[in-house]
Amino acid sequence: MDKKNNDSEWYTHSNLSNIQDSTGNSRVSNFVEQVHTLNTLHFIVGICQIFMGLTVIGASILGFINPLWVSVAFTMVASVTTMIGLYFLYITVSKSYDSRSLLRNAMKRVMKAKN
Repeated sequence: MDKKNNDSEWYTHSNLSNIQDSTGNSRVSNFVEQVHTLNTLHFIVGICQIFMGLTVIGASILGFINPLWVSVAFTMVASVTTMIGLYFLYITVSKSYDSRSLLRNAMKRVMKAKN
């Protein structure tokens, strides 16, 4: 295995540290990588963002926030937050049903194995 061509650009000497080796062995990076691949977590975050934005908008409309300018500011921020949550939910759902994702993931695995 150590008899690879030294002129090849894919060859790295075993004594030299690799960036992927230093970041890939961390417990935190493994946890973040596992959580990032979970569509369920993204789906729950999108729903929570939509729910919280609509709750703030409802509280502003019902008059629970007294100064008008604060109510308007909260309504504007909550509206943008709700729209971002809807977009995030749309992206999450559309990526899970993407027909090309299997091919894309296979190509990523091949490229990662080559490196």
